Amino acid sequence: MYGYTMHFPAPIEAYRAMHKAVLEVLAEEGGGDGLLVHFAYPTDQGFDLTEVWESQEHLDTFNRDVFAKAMSRAGLPADGPRPPTDEFTPATVMTTSAFNSDAVT
Repeated sequence: MYGYTMHFPAPIEAYRAMHKAVLEVLAEEGGGDGLLVHFAYPTDQGFDLTEVWESQEHLDTFNRDVFAKAMSRAGLPADGPRPPTDEFTPATVMTTSAFNSDAVT
């Protein structure tokens, strides 16, 4: 497994635009195989994004096939310096059921 947390110096609204575009690309073209956990939350400096993937190769495929298209669709820059990132190897990942907060009103 491969995990990371990125620390973005941008408002949570930038994340929401990015997330919406990613969901659109996934709905149209598929992808995202190997993603185990994804969550984001606002911080005092912007927002943090944490993901756990089955492998770094799965993440690399997602970034190449889905994320680049989503960033373009959202009108967000895909180039520039990478935000500060903490990488980690999860000891375990457990979920009790699938939950999508986008479905909660």
